[in-house]
Amino acid sequence: MTMLKIHAEALSSKIASYHEFLARFSKNKNVVYGFVEGKEDPCFYRGFIEHIIPEDWEVELWPAGNRNQVIRIHKDIDWRRFPKKRVCFFIDRDLSDLIPEKLPNDINIYITDKYSIENSIVNRRTCSRILTEVFGFSGVNHNDLEIVCNKFEAEYEKFLLAMIPIMAQILYWRRSQINANLNNINISKIFTIQKASIILDNSADAESQQIKYLHKTVGAKHNNQVDLSSFKAEFSQTTIYRKYVRGKYVLWFLIEYCKSIHKNATIFFSECNQPPKINVTISASNAIVIIGNRARVPQSLQQFFTDTFCAYIMNTQTKA
Repeated sequence: MTMLKIHAEALSSKIASYHEFLARFSKNKNVVYGFVEGKEDPCFYRGFIEHIIPEDWEVELWPAGNRNQVIRIHKDIDWRRFPKKRVCFFIDRDLSDLIPEKLPNDINIYITDKYSIENSIVNRRTCSRILTEVFGFSGVNHNDLEIVCNKFEAEYEKFLLAMIPIMAQILYWRRSQINANLNNINISKIFTIQKASIILDNSADAESQQIKYLHKTVGAKHNNQVDLSSFKAEFSQTTIYRKYVRGKYVLWFLIEYCKSIHKNATIFFSECNQPPKINVTISASNAIVIIGNRARVPQSLQQFFTDTFCAYIMNTQTKA
């Protein structure tokens, strides 16, 4: 592609990551390319991709800012000049199945199985690895660790159930096209975890107070006349609440659960007389990077890599 064509195509889009891709794209280098939503996503997806491509190949990923931006870039690219299996796009499913809204369908677009990629990696196995590799419990009694992981599954289920009214409100906003900045919601203001147990407010007005907090936080006007019962009933289905609780919230639960286990190490691990040394500080800002390196790649994502990047590289090597 000539520099003149690159410049002209860049001017047609205001997305910075798209400009950079056009400028850096090389027809001959051993590089595959991709676009993701958020700034933490490249680290997460890169770890998976580098495990499946040959050592002499590299991957370059760019955060587009949000799902709509990723979709727009895919739409703007002139696919007559770029091999689709070499340039891939990674987007969150979000609540699209429930709203419903149609997402693009193409061989080089990966859509997460659940709300987001976080939902596929927050599980018992990941919890065990985070506790042993990050929070220092590598030498603990195996039976104690099993009990802690059993408890994780039980408390996680309680948390997902407790999230139903909150997600019902979010689903109402989305279906009603009400602007609500979900990034402003601090889930720690609604739930806490003490001694590895989720603390729930079972008072009569607990749910109404949660809804008021949500409205105030996201900047949406609270309407007392809105009946969320049908939304809650819909979200109460096992296949729904286990799949569509917002990814950032389930990641919060995993982090806070592990922190609580560490804080109360002497309760849960017989050989601990104090909490072990933490190998790296984990928080919401770096969790996806730390956890992503320890999570198993979802099967659907593995297949996507096989059908795109791997297929492209194999075809390139065959031609050579």
